Amino acid sequence: MKRWLIIGVCGVCLVGMLGVATAQFARPEDAVRYRQSIMFLIGQHFGRIAAVVQGRETYEPQAVARNAELVATFAQLPWEAFMVPGTDSGTGLRATAFSDHEGFKAAAENSGAEIAKLAQVAAAGELDPIRAQFGVVGQSCKACHDKYRGR
Repeated sequence: MKRWLIIGVCGVCLVGMLGVATAQFARPEDAVRYRQSIMFLIGQHFGRIAAVVQGRETYEPQAVARNAELVATFAQLPWEAFMVPGTDSGTGLRATAFSDHEGFKAAAENSGAEIAKLAQVAAAGELDPIRAQFGVVGQSCKACHDKYRGR
């Protein structure tokens, strides 16, 4: 009996969270702010790894691994906010992201996969493989930005 009660409560909470996720983009401006905020966080944590890879900061394996883990987590979040109707103007997103939805999605998935690999490599703690994968991630981000970002 207690088990079913716990399952029921978890189910109600899950349904409630889905409603909140849908409501967060009730206005196009909310979706734009959401995706820009996530991209800002990605840039901040990726920049911390860049400082180490470029030799401007001391390599601390746990800090790099944590930043890579955060980037991998954040990289999963913004994509649903990119296709919200009404978010295609007034931002740096090019119209090609909407007209080439499949290409945009593929570029996002490729970047996400490479970022996940960076998190795995960083968890192992060796700097040279981190440097190599960092470059791959940078290229995947650049490819997407070159094609779909206007500024």
